Amino acid sequence: MDKYGILKDLIQFNTAFDAQNKSIMEYCDAYLTKLGFKTNYVIDNDTHKLCLVAVAGTDAPLGFVCHTDTVVLGNNWKDYDAMDLTIDGDKLVGLGISDMKGGMAAVLSAVGNFDWKLPKKGLKLYFTFDEENNFTGIKTLLAKEKDIPQNIIIPTPTSLYPVVATKGLLKMCVLITGKEAHSSNPTKGSNAIEHCVSFLSEVYSFNNRLKIDDKNNAFELPYTTFNLGKIQGGVSMNRVPSECSVYLEYRTIKNEHNRQIIEKINELAEKYNGYVTIIDDVQPMSTFAENFITRLEDLTGNKRSSVAIVSDGNYLKDQSVVLLGPGPITSGERNEFISKFSYETLIELYTKLLKETCF
Repeated sequence: MDKYGILKDLIQFNTAFDAQNKSIMEYCDAYLTKLGFKTNYVIDNDTHKLCLVAVAGTDAPLGFVCHTDTVVLGNNWKDYDAMDLTIDGDKLVGLGISDMKGGMAAVLSAVGNFDWKLPKKGLKLYFTFDEENNFTGIKTLLAKEKDIPQNIIIPTPTSLYPVVATKGLLKMCVLITGKEAHSSNPTKGSNAIEHCVSFLSEVYSFNNRLKIDDKNNAFELPYTTFNLGKIQGGVSMNRVPSECSVYLEYRTIKNEHNRQIIEKINELAEKYNGYVTIIDDVQPMSTFAENFITRLEDLTGNKRSSVAIVSDGNYLKDQSVVLLGPGPITSGERNEFISKFSYETLIELYTKLLKETCF
């Protein structure tokens, strides 16, 4: 199948929230089986969603990890059919084409250039789900798959730059409690929203100290960042609120920050009669496999870089992970697209890498 046929097929699967998880996995399974790969499914016990593992040869030194889900359609699509491939000059347009069906199609196209029945060195391909929301797929995969190659490429959009470091992610919900009363006599109550304001004031003071104390100039924003994503509390104007919830997100530059933040938020929550729920605690990713990185720099002609995103790669603690995919990076933007040049170049890069690594 030609490289644009594969891309078109992948886009036509509706995988927002993994709606057609089984269908897209079966498509990849059938395609790779014909090339000589042995495949098996890893099933999540709770959602019954599928991950696909495809193996060719033995002693694989290299693997690819592709997530199959996309963001939802939303209101960003007015000029093109989001669920089909449109070629508009140098633009390749379609929902999820940047993140990450373009990169995934490039992997499938590149492996399609070889007969995988007798490679000199093995290759492993992993296809996950739920990367856009809770990373359930990679968590499920790692709980059941142990023999993962040392060097991993994730074809998420990077504009053909080898990304060797990403920030960590820490998401928490803090519930501050008070005592409800009628607003005609607020002294009988304890205003949870007011307590939350005081709590957040101390959180911001802590965040500023954290920003000043530690820097990592590899990142565009060279410090641990914070986002107050959501606040909810109170039931009506004439009631003293008994509860207020805040949702906090940090993008961390070092492992130690995750621990420090959790300790501080727990300390402040206790001070203001609150409770902390940790939603996600993901460590930053750094790759120090110099030979692997240098080879990818040579192939791309681009120097290594760092980004603030979190990917499946953050969970691969024992592997040397590099993010390397097409561009420009238009993930989640209106009329999401990649360039024909980056897509075709990526296929060539992957093909060269597979030839020298596996054959």
